[in-house]
Amino acid sequence: MSQSNKSDNPWNAIIGVAVIVIFMVGLFMLARFVFRILAFLSPIMLIAALVIDYTVVTDYLKWVRKTFQRDAIAGVIIGILSVIGFPVLSGYFLARALLKKQVKKAKAEYERRRDGDLVEYEELETDFPPRFRKEERPINDDDLVR
Repeated sequence: MSQSNKSDNPWNAIIGVAVIVIFMVGLFMLARFVFRILAFLSPIMLIAALVIDYTVVTDYLKWVRKTFQRDAIAGVIIGILSVIGFPVLSGYFLARALLKKQVKKAKAEYERRRDGDLVEYEELETDFPPRFRKEERPINDDDLVR
């Protein structure tokens, strides 16, 4: 007869299921807590995203409009999900606006390093004192280098 590793104790299965249920309930509570915080901060995040880079929001709205024109059902679904998930969407807008700002900053720094800094200058008059004026004299044979 072969021996199996199965135990006849039903409590192991019950404890395993209970641990999984407790873990899932904990994840649900954590997600609900995070969503509530995002819901509270979403207007502030949206305004900050608009101030940092308004094109993030306008590009999203253009994308939703194009999707609605191409496929009405998908556009309606995206619109409904955008309203329901507004706290998450506003966080996405803020993150994308900050990322675009950092990319622009890094690109400007790269171009500054590549091209060099521009130096402001002022044109001076060419009326130098006599000791700095270049005197024109005829070229002699001694001046020529062979």
